[in-house]
Amino acid sequence: MIPDTDPAARFGALPLPACTRHLGFSLVRFDPATRELEATFDGKPEFCNPRGVVQGGFQAAMLDDVMAVALILTTEGKFVPPTLELKVSYFEPVMPGPVRARGRVLRLGRSIVFLEGDLLGHDGRLLARASATGKLLAIG
Repeated sequence: MIPDTDPAARFGALPLPACTRHLGFSLVRFDPATRELEATFDGKPEFCNPRGVVQGGFQAAMLDDVMAVALILTTEGKFVPPTLELKVSYFEPVMPGPVRARGRVLRLGRSIVFLEGDLLGHDGRLLARASATGKLLAIG
């Protein structure tokens, strides 16, 4: 039995959607006080463009996932955030291999949520940042 006090453990016990599994999502930690999530993704070779770097659409999907999971854990699994708007800024190439990510809930309203996410290099450099607006949709 998973303790009710640990939303990250409860999330880890749930089956991941196929798209999230395909991206290689792995939860590292979640801090309920800051509503921030750390995770990793697998920057697979098949995600790369002809330049040999992870294509921007896959980066956007990783960012969308890490932000959504931050909201799911913040609301203890009560809500998911269908994305209404997503903006991604690409600063440096994301190389194939493990990709570090952070997602956080900036503001949680009654029907709308504002989210932010980062992809980071192995040395902590900011590679891409996203901001998103989502609609709060009750699960179940």
